Amino acid sequence: MNRIMEKRILFLWIGGMMAGTSLSMAQDNPATAEQYNESVTVTAPYQPSLGSVEKPVFSPSPMDTVLPAPGFDYEIISRPFATSYPVENIKPAKILGEPIPKLWNNSVKVGFGNHLSPLAELNFAMGRDRKYEVAASYRHHSAYGNIKGYDRFKTNHSLNEANVTGRIFADKFISSLDVIYSQRAVNCYGFGNWDTVPPGLDLGDFENQAKRWFQSARAILSFTDNARSVDDLQFDAKLDYNLNLNNFSKTASENTVLVEGGVAKVVLQDRRSVDVLQVGGRLRFEDNMFRDGINDGYWTAEQGDVGYDEDFIRGNGIHNAWHLNFEPTLCYKYDFVELNAALVFHVFGNSALNSYTGNQSWFQFNPVVDLKLHLIDKVLTFFIGTGGGVDRNTLDEISRINPFLHPTIFSDFKFTRDKFNAYVGLEGNITRNVDFRIKASAHFMENILSFDYYRYDWSYRFDYYGYNDFSPYYSGNVFNFRLRGDLNFHFGEKISAHVDATYNYYNDRLYYTPAFTANLAFKYNIVKGLSVYTDLRGYTNMKALDRQGNEQTLKGCADWSIGAEYRFIKRMTVFLDLNNILSQRYYMWYDYPSYRFNFMVGLTVDF
Repeated sequence: MNRIMEKRILFLWIGGMMAGTSLSMAQDNPATAEQYNESVTVTAPYQPSLGSVEKPVFSPSPMDTVLPAPGFDYEIISRPFATSYPVENIKPAKILGEPIPKLWNNSVKVGFGNHLSPLAELNFAMGRDRKYEVAASYRHHSAYGNIKGYDRFKTNHSLNEANVTGRIFADKFISSLDVIYSQRAVNCYGFGNWDTVPPGLDLGDFENQAKRWFQSARAILSFTDNARSVDDLQFDAKLDYNLNLNNFSKTASENTVLVEGGVAKVVLQDRRSVDVLQVGGRLRFEDNMFRDGINDGYWTAEQGDVGYDEDFIRGNGIHNAWHLNFEPTLCYKYDFVELNAALVFHVFGNSALNSYTGNQSWFQFNPVVDLKLHLIDKVLTFFIGTGGGVDRNTLDEISRINPFLHPTIFSDFKFTRDKFNAYVGLEGNITRNVDFRIKASAHFMENILSFDYYRYDWSYRFDYYGYNDFSPYYSGNVFNFRLRGDLNFHFGEKISAHVDATYNYYNDRLYYTPAFTANLAFKYNIVKGLSVYTDLRGYTNMKALDRQGNEQTLKGCADWSIGAEYRFIKRMTVFLDLNNILSQRYYMWYDYPSYRFNFMVGLTVDF
């Protein structure tokens, strides 16, 4: 029986060898290849892989309660449009063991401090939804205190801001609408050392003290597509409208309309070598119309009157400024090289419906090149490039820098031009907790914004010499060398810190522009629910002109603030902020001292 089995096994083995030989010959012979047809299916467990994606935050967030010092560090760079790297869709996978934490949709924050400073912040938002989102916020912050040496005058200021945001998350696009309202008011209190007040003039009843307020209503409609594959076009569009009103006169107003859009497409892609070539373009048009409103019943001087000035009393002139920007772009990535480039064309100008401001236009071309060399992946990157740009100085932007403005005329709103700049720098990570960035740049600029007193003598009509207010002041052609360094430190969720310092050299005198500024911020979460933080801001001396046109030096400052917050129950947090704890009396504007030591204590409720 065993011999019979052995013979059968030997016979089957010989037959298998002969069949394998004939199969091999059939595959090598095209004439007999069709005789063999086998379908093989290989199965394996599904293992999805997700890239690093940041969760977008659309809800409005409250602002800091610390008012920043003014700065005129221009960074006008036209950057090419570079969209994110497209990723093919994968089938959804059910993720287990990852509960979604509960989020509080609404919060109310109230506070109060010395100098009679109330604070109120309200934030409301709907819960999670895949199709749409709605959120709203409101903020009020004001102060009604007194400053030593300026007791005769009101030193009040107030801020009211409201924001409503809506988002639609469609299958192929994301659309959003933001409606923003802002109201800012200040009193011109810088009369403490006024040596030009006529003898016997009493300003103690505030009758002749100026008050400036600005309000703006803004709506921003944006649209962004969701590119589904590498072959799809990627595009975005935005419409921005801003209406500004002020108390210069009842008819003074400013309307700014901004239309912007871009399109891009990947024309070359190699996933194995991470080789990507993308081309695109952007188009931007901004139109700014300002009505000066000077002859509105307040300026009533007639020709022949004492003090009549034909250049000043012109009536409600409507002035217009526009800026067209077009830039074809290119983005290339390969291995450790990343290149962004664009040819940026600017056409801009002024026009008017009266004879005061003549129609004029300019053209500017800026080649934009940004080259990054990742010398050590995720550790050290060297970058070098060129740029430039044009920025319109609107009433809204200028008044946010310096709210103590004189009723300005159209000629005070010019274009700041960065005709050409070149930069070089390094960025990277020293350790996994520390990252840095160092950048040196050279700029050839024109019409850099600064401020000077508006000097006039209206004693013939008002029996005194005007208000303590400013008007925009612009430089000529200026060379600027700038050196900036940033350092960030993170240690889990316990400690976070940031340090930055900037040095500016100008070959011409610029007022209210310190040569060196620095900032230090530090936060330490001591235990769960309890954290302390500190902030130190400083700048060196800067030059200014007094009312007689004499040059003065405003001393630098170091404004140090500390604070703490403690979540004593799940939905309630108390906070304490101590500002300017060194009690320094510094001047951001000539004869306008800041508040010294001030504090605020309050409560935040989440629900």
